[in-house]
Amino acid sequence: GYLGYDGKMEAAPTPPPNSRLIQTVLYLADPYRYYKRVFARWGDTFLFPSFNGDVVLSRDPQAAKIIFTLDPADFTVHAVDRLRSIVGSHSVLALEGDRHKRERKLLNPPFHGARMRSYGTQMQEAALQEISRWQPGPGLDLHRAMQRISLTIITRAVFGIVDPAQVERTQAVATEYMDSMSPLVLMFPFLAHDWLGLSPWARMQRARQEFDSLLYEQIAARRKQPVGEDILSLLLSTRYEDGSGMTDEQIHSELLTLLIAGHETTALSLSWLFYHLYRHPETLVRLRRELDALGPRPEPEQIAQTPYLDACCQETLRLYPIVGEVFRQLRRPLELGRFRVPAGTSVSVSVIGLHTNPALYPEPETFRPERFLERKYSPFEFVPFGGGIRRCLGAAFAMYEMKQVAYAVLQSCELELATARVIKPVMRGPTMGPKGGVQMRLCRRREPTAAQS
Repeated sequence: GYLGYDGKMEAAPTPPPNSRLIQTVLYLADPYRYYKRVFARWGDTFLFPSFNGDVVLSRDPQAAKIIFTLDPADFTVHAVDRLRSIVGSHSVLALEGDRHKRERKLLNPPFHGARMRSYGTQMQEAALQEISRWQPGPGLDLHRAMQRISLTIITRAVFGIVDPAQVERTQAVATEYMDSMSPLVLMFPFLAHDWLGLSPWARMQRARQEFDSLLYEQIAARRKQPVGEDILSLLLSTRYEDGSGMTDEQIHSELLTLLIAGHETTALSLSWLFYHLYRHPETLVRLRRELDALGPRPEPEQIAQTPYLDACCQETLRLYPIVGEVFRQLRRPLELGRFRVPAGTSVSVSVIGLHTNPALYPEPETFRPERFLERKYSPFEFVPFGGGIRRCLGAAFAMYEMKQVAYAVLQSCELELATARVIKPVMRGPTMGPKGGVQMRLCRRREPTAAQS
């Protein structure tokens, strides 16, 4: 922390060697090990010399508070060109100022309140549909299974699509796009070249083009249909103050953002959740006891409010946040505790660093959901969805979905891990997930299941 700060401003330290290439390679090889080593040696705040611009990273909750409460006029979007290459230039993620505020307000309603809760039953149905296809024995790639569930849910919420063939096509195209994203291209901008169609960048562009054509096809078809309850209908019917509607390009960017951010993140979190539950039988027993006590056919809202399930989901997101850092690029100089950060530099809350800071989380590498029952963490200590005015729009939706899917799986079947090896996180494009996925085995179905009785 900033204890002992004597009023003298200084520059944040840079870990040696002061080489963009070496520091980036060390980070990409193992972000957790990198942060653990650097924070232990250089304190809670340091400068990372990135190819996308220098970044001052911190795991100090006081620094997180400063960063997340910055005035919108004081910062812009970090590495915006890289971001636009993934989600399009009209995405709420790439916008700033009044445009960002306006689009965010527009996209907010479906992810909160009654609109969000109305998806609860659909979330369980999507999970039960996927589970019904599972065969006893090994060979269950849980990450792929969770991707299919999450994509079915977000496809219904965004497009209102229920036709299985259309859902399947959307899943295939979205999955190919996510799989094509190379962390190397995102971290090393100079690799963004075609090289006769053989480079990772070229593969990503091909997958993106297919995704783009699917989205424009959906927009064109829906413009001819009556307004529905889905998010695409909401975007098509919205009007700005001057009476104008959103262009196809704007709608396309938002759909792309919602489909990417709205499925892969939750699928990865669910994969980690089940991995940890089956590695910690005592946690699984306690959680099952809580869920069984709800009785047959509980309401989605009852499931969402169970305290131990909530703690298990939060501990999963603490240990393995989907995004490792939350950035702001400074327009003006900033005093970050005792450090002076010049304009043009980016500042970042290291989510991994904060969530594994032993001063906040004793035994940070241990999966222990009880810590979330023992104390309440501030929005500057626990930040799996970022913070401030750019906090993830879908945070409540993602937590709700995690709980409904976890309930459906745990009440429907008995699984076990197909491997005893410790699964490490690995960079997957802009996100982080379990290396090699989570391989599981279906042992038996639970009959009669509370989820289906």
